[in-house]
Parts: sequence; structure tokens; C-alpha cells
Amino acid sequence: MTFPLRTRLALSIALVVVAMGVVSTIVGTVLFGDSLVRQVQRNVEQDLNTAYLVYEAKLAEIEADLRLIASDPEIARATATGRRAGLENALADRMAAKGLDFLSVTDAGGAVLARGGNPGGAGHDASNDQIVSRVLESGTTFSGTIIVGADELAREAPEAMDRVRTRLVETPRARPTGRETLEDGMALEVGVPIASGDELVGVVYGGILLNKREDIVDRVKRIAYAGETWQGKDIGTATIFQDDVRIATNVIAADGRRAIGTRVSAEVYERVVGEGRRWIARAFVVDDWYITAYGPIRDPDGAGVGILYVGVLAGKFDAIRAKTVWTFAGVSVAGMVLAWLLARILSAGIVRPVRTLLEASREIAAGNIHASVSVDPKAADELKELADAFNSMTRSIADRDAQLQENARKMTESKKLATLGQLAAGIAHEINNPLGGIVMYSHMLKEDLKREENRENVERIAREADRCKRIVKGLLDFARQTKPERTESNINLVLNEVIALLEHQAIFHNIEIVNERNPSVPLVNVDVAQMQEVFMNLVLNAAQAMEGRGTLMTITRITPDGDSVEIEIRDTGLGIPKEHLDKIFEPFYTTKEIGRGTGLGLSIAYGIVERHHGRIWVESQVGKGTSFFVRIPIPETAPEM
Repeated sequence: MTFPLRTRLALSIALVVVAMGVVSTIVGTVLFGDSLVRQVQRNVEQDLNTAYLVYEAKLAEIEADLRLIASDPEIARATATGRRAGLENALADRMAAKGLDFLSVTDAGGAVLARGGNPGGAGHDASNDQIVSRVLESGTTFSGTIIVGADELAREAPEAMDRVRTRLVETPRARPTGRETLEDGMALEVGVPIASGDELVGVVYGGILLNKREDIVDRVKRIAYAGETWQGKDIGTATIFQDDVRIATNVIAADGRRAIGTRVSAEVYERVVGEGRRWIARAFVVDDWYITAYGPIRDPDGAGVGILYVGVLAGKFDAIRAKTVWTFAGVSVAGMVLAWLLARILSAGIVRPVRTLLEASREIAAGNIHASVSVDPKAADELKELADAFNSMTRSIADRDAQLQENARKMTESKKLATLGQLAAGIAHEINNPLGGIVMYSHMLKEDLKREENRENVERIAREADRCKRIVKGLLDFARQTKPERTESNINLVLNEVIALLEHQAIFHNIEIVNERNPSVPLVNVDVAQMQEVFMNLVLNAAQAMEGRGTLMTITRITPDGDSVEIEIRDTGLGIPKEHLDKIFEPFYTTKEIGRGTGLGLSIAYGIVERHHGRIWVESQVGKGTSFFVRIPIPETAPEM
């Protein structure tokens, strides 16, 4: 039986269309499915990063509260004198106001003086506490996640013991255990040193128990998933595990309550807690399938004590993938049915949208989460629906990414506000002392104006007023952060001008100044006035460190890689203890006696060097001296000297 040429052509085109439809269906489904799974897994991992940010933000909030408590003069005096009576009431009030589960104060040896959550429970040695021991050893604030045993709970927070006690729920695939209940708790704890002058007199430590605490996991769900639901269920969930037991979660069990006491599978536990690695995969959680991400929670010693989890319902993405498969299949069937009459038209109408979807899928796989598919008004309804579903998915991914960026921005602003608070506290502390002197001596002068020593009192008032002026000037210099007005300059000449200006001052009379200049250093783009301020700060600090007697060396050189000019200012003073090195560039941090410094000079110098895209650091040995180094980048086309 023969067919007309037209029929043969139609059949040939139809066969090509059918073949292309089948191939496009298979390839498009596989690529889209793989791309969708990879993208969802990346999103879930980003959600886990968000959960860590929320977790750490809660710890930072507790730290800020405890720093305020530690800086309270009333608590510092009571700790220094060992007075327990008023200390217990003060701790109880602050514990309630800050929403803490436990709050205690120890003396300098680690013995508990008072507990806000258990009045009368003092006397226990807390020096073995993972947080307290580190604060006593370093003299600095320390925080982290710890496991609190039942005995310690009874001492610190007896009212919270019922909240911690949790009956374990039999969970498929969980590792074998002989326990029936969870008696100990997991807590976010912060320890802050209490100082009297320069002396450590005690430690205030406290925190919250994570057991059955809903605010952290619910905040993670709000930020990451914004209340999105699918088929009546929240699309996203978050959980905090203590060891392998859910102690805080918004995963809902079959009885409609939070799935507290259920346990993670042995496979996930071994990977996350045992090996300390993340788990990102499809998993069955309580009563449904989720695409999940698990990450370890470690104590201050680095040991795994728990798990942080987020997950999204897999059903929604399974439905999208199934819908894609059926849509592609429908396109292929339609092509086979209609190929006899409209093969050429349908081939273009089917292959083009498939290619568009494929290209968009590849863009998503490559990281372009804003990729979208334009909907052809003449395309089949299935293709329109598929394109709409695809675009809806990409918009959802982009919106979630924007939300994550907004959350990160808000957290950055919160940290800036916290820093501003510390700055304000520093200002109040620094200005309060000299103003106190001014008030006292002015009253003395008022009472007896005719006494011979009035001149000395007036001079004291002037000195204290000048000190206030220096503090405010330093603060303004630090806050303004003036943009450098750069010119091509010889750093040797800039440094020589500073030395020439300072070497005739009284403090330099018994100091030998040794200058080692590399005459070959190229010109650099700097604000001369600002760099002079940096060098003047460093040279004066060196002279003060040597107490007016010793050797001061100023050295210039080109770095071995040829990219920067390096300036070294070296003294033979007493040196800086190791525990102070990390703090010397912080605002208001100074080891000088009251009246000799504001603690802003090195902070200002650090800011100036940073604005020049340079680097400043210090090296020091106690008893041998200190070297400050400043590096300024050389322009790529440095002019000849």
C-alpha cells in the first residue's frame, strides 16, 4: 500500500515530532527534577544557616544582658565584699526582667555567692563549669551551649526541673537506648567577669534552658518560611535536639501536639553528632517526608551535644515534579495525536517551550534564582500552567533569598546598635570621673575662696576640664571617620616631619631615636594629615611605654611581595601582655592610669589605616618591647621617585 507524498511527509514529520516529544519529555523531566532537588537542597541549607544565625543571636542577646548586670556598681560592690543579702534579691529581679532561667554570681575563686533562681543556694563551687572556668582563666566574657545535669539543675533552677524532664517517645530507626526519660537539660549560658578597678572579683553567669522552649524554633520558622502552608500543613519546621532527643520543635505529632521526646534516626545521629558533619537529604520526620538539613551543636570543648534541624515538606516539590512529568507527557501525546495535520506547527509549539524550560532549569542550577519562563499566549494550556508553576517556584525562591538578606541586614543593624550601646557606656564611664573631680574641687573653692591653696584647686579643675575636652575630641575624631584626601606622598618625609615635631618634647630627652629609611620606597596615595596623626599616636605611645627612657626605632621598607610600603615603630618599653593584644584597637580600651589616655588613639589610627585600604597590627614581648606595623598599598602604576 502506497501513500501520497504529502502523507509521507506528514507521517515523517509526525514521527520526528513524536520522537522529539519523547526525547524532550525524558530529558526535560530529568534535568528539571535534578535541578529542582538541588535547588531545594540549597535552599534548605540556607534555612539551616538562618537557624544558626537565630540561635547565635539569642546567645548574643543573653550576653548583652549579662554585660549590663556585670557592670552594675551595686552588684560589683556586693561581689567584692561578699555580701549575699542584697545580691540574691538583685539577681532574682534581673533574672525575671531578662527572662533568664538561671542567674548566679561567684567570687574570684569560683565559689557561688548568690543564685537568683535559688535563694539560699550559695556555697557550691562552680569553677568546674565549662563557661565559668574559662571566664576565671581568661578574665573575659565567654558563652556557649552546655549540658546541665540534674544535680546542677536542682541547684540553679529547681523550678525548671519539671520542664526539663521529658519522656522519650519510641521512634522508628532511632538508635537503641536504655533511657526512658530525659533528666538533664541543654542551656545557652554566658559568663561575664565582674571587676573592681583592674581586679577580677567574681563572675556573673546565667542563661536559658532550651528544653521545651518554643521561641527560637518558632522564630526560625517565621523567618525562613513566613508561615507558608501546603495542603493545610506548615511547609517548614525547625527543631533543637539534645543529643538525639527533640527538646524544642514545631514539628507536630499525630496527636496534634509538638513532637517533644521523639528522636532522630541512628544514621543522622552518627553523621551529625558522631562525625560533626551536616546532613542534607530527604528524610521521614515523625509522620511525613521532608527535605531536611541537620547541623551539629557543640559545647565549648567542641564536643557534639545536640543537633539543629530545619526541613520543608517534600510533598510540594514532589507535586511540582509530578506535574512537570505529566505536563511533558501530555505535550507528547498531543503531539502524536495532532501531528498528522499540524505536525510542523505543533513541533515548533512544543519544542520551543521545552527548550525554554530547559534553559531556565539550567540557569537555576547555575545559581540564577531570578530565571523565569515567558508564557506564550498561543501555547497549550498545560504548557501555560507548567510555565506559571515554574515562575511561581522561582519567585518563591527569590522571595526567600530576599528575606534571608533582609534578616541578615537586620541582624547587622542589631549588632551595630549593640556596639553603639557599648560606646555610650564607655563615654559615660570616661567622662564621669573627671566631672566628679571638677564638682568636688569647685565646691571646695566655693567654701573657702581666701585660702592659699585655692590656686592648686583651680589648676586641678582646669586639668580635669582639659581631660574632658580631650576625651570628647578623641570621640569626635573616632566617630567622624573623615574620608581621606589622598595625594602622592613620600612616606619617609611624612614620618620625618612627625619625628621632627615630637623629638624636642620633654618626654623624648632621654630617648635615643634611630631612623632607618629605605630611600627606594615609592610614592603612595595617602592623606598626609591623617597619616601624620597615625604616626604621632604610635610614636607618643612608644615614648610613654618606655617612660621617657630607652630606644625608639622608626623603619620603612618595601614588603617582600612588592605590593606595599611597611612602616615599623619599635620601642624598648615594658611590652604589652598577651591578653591585651587583641583589645588595644578597641574604643576606650586603655591600660594607662586615669587621666593619661582616653583609649581612642589606637582606634582612630586603626580606622585611618583601614580607610587607606592598609593594615595595622602589633607584636610585643613583655619586658623586651613593642613594635607597631603599618602597611600602605603601593599603586599599580607607582610614579618614579
